[in-house]
Amino acid sequence: MFKRKLVAGILCTCMMATALSGCGKKEEVTTADTQGISEKVYEISSNTDSMVETPEEDVTVTKDGMVRHDLTGAWITPEEAEKRYIAIMVNNIAAAMPQSGIENADVIYEMLEEGGITRLMVFFSNYEDIPKIGPVRSARDYYQIKALEYNAILTHWGASVYAEEYWTQHPSVSHVDLNGKDNRSAFRVQRPGYALEHTGYTSGELINKSIEADGYVTKKEDSYTRMFDFNDTEKAPDNGKDATKIHTNYNASRTPWFEYDSETKLYKRFQYGVPQIDDETGNQLTFKNVIVQFAPHASREDDIGSINIDLLGSGKGYYASDGKIIPIKWEKTEFFGVTKFYTEDGEKLKLNPGKTWVTVFPDTQVSDIVIE
Repeated sequence: MFKRKLVAGILCTCMMATALSGCGKKEEVTTADTQGISEKVYEISSNTDSMVETPEEDVTVTKDGMVRHDLTGAWITPEEAEKRYIAIMVNNIAAAMPQSGIENADVIYEMLEEGGITRLMVFFSNYEDIPKIGPVRSARDYYQIKALEYNAILTHWGASVYAEEYWTQHPSVSHVDLNGKDNRSAFRVQRPGYALEHTGYTSGELINKSIEADGYVTKKEDSYTRMFDFNDTEKAPDNGKDATKIHTNYNASRTPWFEYDSETKLYKRFQYGVPQIDDETGNQLTFKNVIVQFAPHASREDDIGSINIDLLGSGKGYYASDGKIIPIKWEKTEFFGVTKFYTEDGEKLKLNPGKTWVTVFPDTQVSDIVIE
């Protein structure tokens, strides 16, 4: 589907009989593309869901003509899989709650900003029919770096000077600025008792209008590399410890947590002492996977207390699913590369299919992640 990838097809047809001695046999076929680069194609019989592994290259697994959604692990059409994601900056302070539209997200990131607050970067694959998303707030350069890992179009309402500088240096980077060039895709919502900065919203339809007006490509780049790998069947992390509650205590005023629901096998999200809900549905946010990524945080020593989060290099973290948690490692070797997650023994981390929450957390505060 994309360049530099291997394609693993789950097929078994009579036409293969001359090439295979049995329906369950696997054969490697080498073909040449127009660039003279060989492409390996793996054929797997339909009586197995095994993932074809290769340590150095991406593998796209197909099943009955469908491919895995690389954010949730669901089976989708190849055409759907080529679609670019959008990422939206969403306000996350107590005075702005509740948020709208984020229940529809596939992946959510939480990261610190100046003043000890956190902001969310919310990734969507299907967003066109969402009528209200927000409140939308400003971006930081490290959010844009993370959005680039997903080849996502970042939607924001303004930006820090560091993010503005980033876009000046990289004018080809796709972003929708609701407080600037794309202000026609923003609207205010009457929220009595709320400050003005907590009333800015957008919609899937309006974002698409800006994407079209800005001339952004809506298909993933050929060089796109997925971040996550998924289990074929759901299972708790091997040798995991019990994790019925996961507290992410950023500071005295920022202590969100997750509670495991054994009936739904999902983690429920809480913050500011109450369930975190989507205002449009009243539903509490829930996630199949919770990842904690420890990363270096440093002060930029400016007048407003800006910070920088170093997302390049390697570090440690946690992965939780199905009520169990394990220590993990992460690595990002190139600035425009993708973060990869591994188990402690160096194997690729495989998530359970479903939605994922990623908490990026200061690596100097490991003990402030409290697991019950």
